[in-house]
Amino acid sequence: MKSALKMITIYAGKEFFRLPFNIIRKVNIMQSKKKWFVVFILLAALAGAAFYFLYFIRTPAYALNEARVALQQHDSAKFSRYVDVPSVMDNAFEDIIKAESKINNDNVFSNPFALGILHMLKPSVVDLMTQEALDKIAAKPDNAPKQTVDPVPDAMKRNLERHIPIQNLTVKDLKLSKHEGETAKATLVLHNNELDKDFIAELLMQQNDKGDWQIKKVSNLADFIVQLDAAKRAKQALLNKPVMERLNKALQATSERLTLNKDSNKAGSEEKATLTATIMAKNMTNVAINRMYYDVTVFNDKGERLYSYPEHYQGSIAPGQAVELTTSKTLNSMLPDDKKLMNLDISKETIKIQVTYIAFDNGEVISPKTFVE
Repeated sequence: MKSALKMITIYAGKEFFRLPFNIIRKVNIMQSKKKWFVVFILLAALAGAAFYFLYFIRTPAYALNEARVALQQHDSAKFSRYVDVPSVMDNAFEDIIKAESKINNDNVFSNPFALGILHMLKPSVVDLMTQEALDKIAAKPDNAPKQTVDPVPDAMKRNLERHIPIQNLTVKDLKLSKHEGETAKATLVLHNNELDKDFIAELLMQQNDKGDWQIKKVSNLADFIVQLDAAKRAKQALLNKPVMERLNKALQATSERLTLNKDSNKAGSEEKATLTATIMAKNMTNVAINRMYYDVTVFNDKGERLYSYPEHYQGSIAPGQAVELTTSKTLNSMLPDDKKLMNLDISKETIKIQVTYIAFDNGEVISPKTFVE
């Protein structure tokens, strides 16, 4: 004999329904399973989000964004977490000197004496550069009390800093460009407002012992400075073109002659020589010249600049008169550029002068406007 089926009465709307108990139980179990499935999905989503967050905060992209935010918030402590400022400045010291050597067409790294002084001053200069950078990030006022510093490293720091006019640069874009293993590279696009030109800075990133990614150096800083200087000179030349044309028309240089006499009195490894440049210069204006400044430049047979130095002349040059300008420069073999010139056959080289300033008897002055310094 079959057992009686348990029935449950359910009220739905305006009517009553009687359903078997086992059906109601199955419905409840299904609803319970559905609730647990939803809970599982939510937990999985939260776990995934947490994992992604923990992973993301250990990525170069996250570090770049945090460094940018710290800069905007003037949070120097947070900035230092994602930018190794001492490392950046330590590398910048070498790169700025490399750029300056290239701009000035010399090689200070080949001069043992100069190199020794640089290495001696480097720690103090890097410390000053690091502290000043952090003070600027923290937006400390200029009149805030400052620690007394050694004037020699401080002067060198200021000389290095003039190559990077931060006040004229604004960040246009910053993005991660490459990530391979323990290193990453980011591209920083900077706009120079005075030149109205964009420049690229390549940032090298590495992960520290704490797992944070940090900017360690500006990989192309030397090239960045050289490009910036070239852009300045190009704009300066464009602005000064009308003035330079007037200067070149005012004074005509002819009969240029160059001689080099080596000193027979040699002191150890040091040798000296006298470079003599003779130029005939004619006043092509109708007013007497009483003073002028000019640059003497030595070129090789390919037209490449080998050596340059400034000179001046004070004395009256009447309209139409030609005078002989003779200048002497002592060369020292301890200086790389001097030594290079001393080892050349000077008879094969040529010289030219570029007048940079002329003062006339009537008070008129022709001189190009200085664009940068």
